[in-house]
Amino acid sequence: MQVQVNVKRIGKRRNAIETRPYEIGEVHDVGGLIAAFVTAEVTRFNARAEAGETALRYLTSEEVADAAVVGKIGFGTDYNGQVQDLAVAITNAHQSFEDGIYRIFINGEEAGETCATPVTLRENDAVTFVRLTMLAGRMW
Repeated sequence: MQVQVNVKRIGKRRNAIETRPYEIGEVHDVGGLIAAFVTAEVTRFNARAEAGETALRYLTSEEVADAAVVGKIGFGTDYNGQVQDLAVAITNAHQSFEDGIYRIFINGEEAGETCATPVTLRENDAVTFVRLTMLAGRMW
């Protein structure tokens, strides 16, 4: 099944959110949805690490300007070359969701607050992951 994921480009001022297609399997609950996306990203990351991408890609002037707004210009290269453990990554993602570090929205509606919450996805649904920012200070 193909879904559309809303991704924020770091440093972009205009069109800050772009849509990217993702191919995932059938999911029945929020935990399965998280596992599907983590599996796709860890697989992609490990493929790059195992390939040992030694040639650095060039940056366009627009990419340099966008990165300068954020404060860090880099090539996105992992110099450690270590592959990630899929089971640990899925466990970490589930725990982060349960702890409220991020929320998931499907077609603008929140997917739920626990990994056991049932979810129904259809072809080309829009999925958005929102990382929440912790504010400094104390509450009275």
